[in-house]
Amino acid sequence: MDDSIILKKKYNSLLQREKKACLYLNNKNIKLDTIEKSYIPEYQKITIELSEIGGQIKGATKDELLNGFKI
Repeated sequence: MDDSIILKKKYNSLLQREKKACLYLNNKNIKLDTIEKSYIPEYQKITIELSEIGGQIKGATKDELLNGFKI
């Protein structure tokens, strides 16, 4: 399989996790200290990895980076 397709699939998977995490982090019913201790560090890992993979995908458009790649 082409390396760019592997990267795009991984990016799409991480992007889905990031979007779910955003919804969770914006939930007003969850205590802030729980979010800070447990979820923020994982969210940061996801966003860093998204940035790294996004930078490796040649010719990626802003729309693809925000909404995912069509594979």
